[in-house]
Amino acid sequence: MQSVCTLTTVRVGNHALTSQEQAAGVPPRLPFVDEDGVPVDPSQVALWLQAAGPNGGTVRTFAYPTAGPNDTGLLTKETTGRFYVDWTPDDPEDGLWTWHLVGATTGGASQSDQDVFYVRRPIAGGP
Repeated sequence: MQSVCTLTTVRVGNHALTSQEQAAGVPPRLPFVDEDGVPVDPSQVALWLQAAGPNGGTVRTFAYPTAGPNDTGLLTKETTGRFYVDWTPDDPEDGLWTWHLVGATTGGASQSDQDVFYVRRPIAGGP
């Protein structure tokens, strides 16, 4: 599980992993694919990001290709079939965060990915 300090930007989604994520042991992410396993862009993609909290923290939503009026923002398209959002947890949002990504294709089928990451407060005088 990836662990970061508050005010550190975290990339969540099915993007190609950075070297830092690989070193942290983040599992590889697969792109959205068609029936033949070829990467494809779903007609709609949504990501739910839930902050840490005793009863579940604030849920933020992101969408692609357009964000709705209640969404926090827009997902970034990395390449065909791969989408992400960069998020920076703020104080006091330390603890276990969860995210869930789903894409719907024109044929009605959907695919999803999910994971967690841990946000910690820095130790006084440290990173």
